[in-house]
Amino acid sequence: MNRLNTTDNLLDLTWDEYVIEVEDNYLIETGDDIDEGDYADIVHAYDRGMSPIGCVIALIEGQRRAGRPLAA
Repeated sequence: MNRLNTTDNLLDLTWDEYVIEVEDNYLIETGDDIDEGDYADIVHAYDRGMSPIGCVIALIEGQRRAGRPLAA
């Protein structure tokens, strides 16, 4: 079976590529840039092998739980 996005492809991302993917996906989802304080969470997600979009979803969900407003 051929798939465009597999776990193997996501694990092959360098740190820089991962951050770019997370920043791009976050911008698409919220229309805003990532806060400086969220980069610690991105490091943790990268070390755990989380996909970039999974990291973005976790960041957004964390903001909602903390009561921080998302970009308008």
